[in-house]
Amino acid sequence: MASPTQKAVLSACREFMKPLVRLLLKNGIGYREFSDICKSSFVAVASDEFGIRGRKTNMSRVAVMTGLSRKEVKKVRNSTEVELLASMSRTRRPELVMSAWHSDPEFSDQANGPKPLLFNGPGPSFKKLIDRVGGDIPPRAMLNELIRAGSVVEDGERLLAVSRSYIPQPNDPEAMLVAGGAIRDLMSTIDHNLSCQNQELRFFERRVYSERLPVVQRDRFRKLAADRGEELLRDLNAWLSERESSRNSATPVYSSEENCTRLGVGVFFFDNSTQTK
Repeated sequence: MASPTQKAVLSACREFMKPLVRLLLKNGIGYREFSDICKSSFVAVASDEFGIRGRKTNMSRVAVMTGLSRKEVKKVRNSTEVELLASMSRTRRPELVMSAWHSDPEFSDQANGPKPLLFNGPGPSFKKLIDRVGGDIPPRAMLNELIRAGSVVEDGERLLAVSRSYIPQPNDPEAMLVAGGAIRDLMSTIDHNLSCQNQELRFFERRVYSERLPVVQRDRFRKLAADRGEELLRDLNAWLSERESSRNSATPVYSSEENCTRLGVGVFFFDNSTQTK
């Protein structure tokens, strides 16, 4: 049975997982890919941060801590990032459907172009394509998702593949990497503060919010938050710039990379009423 602390942690995870899952689904990433990333992260953190006397955690202890088998831990440890991403991509059913549509001789032409398909009927059809590579997903459900993602369009009774890939509502990759760093930094601060017993050593992390603000005031507050936040960050950035290390610095303590650290402050606006839009 989970302890009160474990229940609280799991409840908190459920809350912050919702916007993360929303982001994943918008970009065509499902549970299987995410579960592989989670497995890899559990093994990495347990291996690197929970060793005894600074040594890497042994495989058996990682298995005990994470609940994975020793075989799974070994497989993850021996996998490169490229192999992990390739493994995850193979689990994406919509991607497999679009790939088969472009390459399988029954559903593509001699130039590897996707043939127009009827949903069902004699000869090659969308239903036959799904029966071949779609697993246990109903053909109509797969079609609706591919249409929603912009991979397939309807032309009368014919179905046309207009994209080889399945990436619904794609986000800019560079912006996604920046967002990942922001989430990592916020979670690191929260983890530090929850683990730190010394109040004076906890990091600054605050929020202000109202549950009774009239909707007509929303845009005004959003602008106020952006203006004041920009002003604060500009001042803090100037402070950091004046004191950060330079390779050509004449001050010895600043000239060595070993004496440097990565730190900063993040400011963000949130509006729960927009999450389902």
